[in-house]
Amino acid sequence: MRSNSELKVKRETRGRIKIVLISILIFVLAIVGFGFFYWTTHKNKIVKTELEKAIVKNNNGFYKISYDDMKIDETAGYLSVRNMKVRFDSARYQSSQLENKVPSMVFNIDIPEINVVGVRTTRALLDKEIVGRKLEIKNPIIDLQYTYKGKDAIRNVPTQEIYRQILGDMDMIQIDSVLITGAQIRTSNRNSGKLIIDVKNIDFSLMDLRIDSAAYMDSTRFLFAKGVNANVDKIAWPSPNRLYDYIAKNISLNSTAGTLSVNQILIRPRLGENAFVNAIPTQDDRFNFSFSNVVFSGIDVQKLSDEYLKAEAMTISRSVFKVYRDLARPRDKKNRVGYYPHQVLDDVPLVFNIKKVNVRNSFVEYKERNHITRQSGLVQFYNVNATMTNFTNDKHASIKVMKAFISSNFLNKTPLRSNWTFYLFHPQGRFEVSGTMGAIDGKDLNALAEPMGPASIKEGNFNGLTFDLRGNDYSMNGTVKLLYDNLKVALLEKDKGATETDKKFLTSLLANFVIKNSNPKGDDEVRVKQVYLTRNTNRSLFYLCWKTIFQGIRETVGIKQPVEVASK
Repeated sequence: MRSNSELKVKRETRGRIKIVLISILIFVLAIVGFGFFYWTTHKNKIVKTELEKAIVKNNNGFYKISYDDMKIDETAGYLSVRNMKVRFDSARYQSSQLENKVPSMVFNIDIPEINVVGVRTTRALLDKEIVGRKLEIKNPIIDLQYTYKGKDAIRNVPTQEIYRQILGDMDMIQIDSVLITGAQIRTSNRNSGKLIIDVKNIDFSLMDLRIDSAAYMDSTRFLFAKGVNANVDKIAWPSPNRLYDYIAKNISLNSTAGTLSVNQILIRPRLGENAFVNAIPTQDDRFNFSFSNVVFSGIDVQKLSDEYLKAEAMTISRSVFKVYRDLARPRDKKNRVGYYPHQVLDDVPLVFNIKKVNVRNSFVEYKERNHITRQSGLVQFYNVNATMTNFTNDKHASIKVMKAFISSNFLNKTPLRSNWTFYLFHPQGRFEVSGTMGAIDGKDLNALAEPMGPASIKEGNFNGLTFDLRGNDYSMNGTVKLLYDNLKVALLEKDKGATETDKKFLTSLLANFVIKNSNPKGDDEVRVKQVYLTRNTNRSLFYLCWKTIFQGIRETVGIKQPVEVASK
């Protein structure tokens, strides 16, 4: 069961997500506003000096601004800035540590070029308002460093009065379009220096941007704008254990259409299979996942401001899941109660509620290397299609039952269908699963039976499998029905010091003598097994399901005692 400390870490992780482009707007719009305001009110003074003082005052001295050149044409309403740099003051940061007033995040910004056109300077002078046609920010580089300290260390989004921070002494900023091109964002842990996330080539546009108290309350706006379009070339970040790279490519957001698309999502291991196994102290799955053409539709963009992803649908056009495990490594002793898939949704650092998820044309492979035979068996599912409803981790959602229907071709030989029901936030992790598998020649199962059994099916036809099971954190029960005929097996054993397994005539003969070769047998009734299994809490939900189904198969066939090495 997860501890309170683990849940605290989860909440803190969720709080680390920031709307990072707001950081650019705070400073750039402040420069635009202060630049024109101080030009129109302090023409006889040095604008650069007054502007730098204003910026320092507005952020309590934490940041200093510099730039190579600023040009202002009052008549044309034009402003340009070259090579602007915003740097946090390391001396001020050190003093804040002594005062116990460390901010949750500090940042440095480099912007080679800023252009503003169509500014009405008279309104800046008389009404303390900046109104313009276009703001361009070219190739900014933003370095965000999280301190994980301060009173807002676990805040998700800027404070309610964020517009006041941007406005300063002004009453309103309104710009027809804001264009940010070629942006790069890098976030890191200031304490350890480790990279958190790296974002490359961001193009970001805001249409009809208006910053004032009325715009803040306008429910039709997102990030103060009537329309937001964003395109990101690549986002990459390492896993905490540095064994994986997480990568998302070609991301597009259209707030007007309410769509978010990602061309490709990768969970890519840094090491090959053998190197991965040697790099970890105990058994673990090595994942290699890819998702293509992921599209969210019907997004409530207003809730995105509160880091709540609410959408009508999510579609994944194609995905590949590959998992590898070597049973020769010792198992850990971790208690996995509370770690079922529907229980760990709450660990996702974003609240989400998606009515329907569609997964299409996918492939799933589980590869397991046996600790005795040292051969690898493959369990493969082709043409996997899945539909999920009420995919959410929102504890306040009106419906707290998530359902999934999954269809596939098992070993590319026979159809396999399953229906899953997950009771979200149930104190004992309640779930149900039922399914059917079609007919398959027994010899087709040898690709996994021989290395993983170890056994070889010499004859036999499996005519169908049906199961109906109910589970929770500690057990599973239900019914299993396996139809088959003319089953004959050869048990494989590996002599000490041998490099290959071979057939053992006597044990195979005894096995075929003991097992029930058909179901139904002759005119007898079909044998349906009632099964119950106490969960090994060190194991996963899918292991519990498989072991429960296998118990029903074993009892149907007539093998009374399973052979299992508990440590593996």
